[in-house]
Amino acid sequence: MNRRMILKATGAAVVTRLGGAASSLGAALVAAPLAAPVFAQEAETFPSRPVRIVVPVNPGGNADRIARMLAQSLAELWQQTVIVDNVPGAHTSLGVNQVVHAAPTGHTLLSSGDQLALNAALGRKLPYRETDVRGVTRTIVNSQVLVVRPGLGVSHFDEYRELLTRQAGEVTAALPIGYGSIYHLAVELLNQRLGTQTNNIPYPGGAPAILAVLGGHVDGVFIDISSATQNVQTGQLVPLAVTSSERSKVLPDVPTFQELGVPDFLIESWQGIFVPRATPDQVVARLNRDITTVLRSREFAAPLEELGFVIAPSTAELLDQTVARDIAVFREVAVAAGITPE
Repeated sequence: MNRRMILKATGAAVVTRLGGAASSLGAALVAAPLAAPVFAQEAETFPSRPVRIVVPVNPGGNADRIARMLAQSLAELWQQTVIVDNVPGAHTSLGVNQVVHAAPTGHTLLSSGDQLALNAALGRKLPYRETDVRGVTRTIVNSQVLVVRPGLGVSHFDEYRELLTRQAGEVTAALPIGYGSIYHLAVELLNQRLGTQTNNIPYPGGAPAILAVLGGHVDGVFIDISSATQNVQTGQLVPLAVTSSERSKVLPDVPTFQELGVPDFLIESWQGIFVPRATPDQVVARLNRDITTVLRSREFAAPLEELGFVIAPSTAELLDQTVARDIAVFREVAVAAGITPE
């Protein structure tokens, strides 16, 4: 049974739907594409009806939280109802597929991230191509940090590198979300760059992986900075390096892999907004402008930046380029590591 929560927002509303079951509104949003003259009218009057944001993961995580914050702010900006619709399953492809087949008017949005590129890179059998959606704007970047347990006796990356070399295949690494995740690719990319090997242990999510490291059951983990910051600041986890091109503002003393001399190491988890490929440029431009306005507001950005997220609006073209770049990088790492879709 679907559950709904309606939050009044100065005359507008945010509606939460769980499960993605079809409704009369959902059917309207996935109706057949409209004629070209109607597209021009849509761009001028957008949004002319409720907007649906499909979130292809379960409620409760960071991706879901950010989509709901965005929906609330857009509802206030547009004075229009914004529906957050969680459609999890099949490595996010169920939700993505709904957006691919929605009417390209800008009233059905996809809030997704690097998993879009990862699915394509791993060669998963999908009912769509990644090019069946087009970018609107990137929303946030949430890079990863390599952390280890204090009892490992490692306080700097050079010591960890030496340990990996000395104890080849014995140092354990937790894999949040299991094999074939972006965290798995980060582990394998590091091994490929260093010529080392780790004993990888899958976990069903980030929280169980961190608990395993905190409990001393696993030596280390690549994890989102936002998920590790508190434990790092209290000394329960030892940070060694971040996967971004620049240091994190919440972990300013932790170097990047580039600073540490690890070549070509850059893996960033990100989220963005997408629409069906045929959505008119005018509508994409309007969405980009309005969403960027929300992202840059202090009310939206401040609580996320405190957790380590980087607010990172972009052009629509840059988001499409990011997807293409990640597919190429992820595919190269996956092939070299022998990672195949499960």
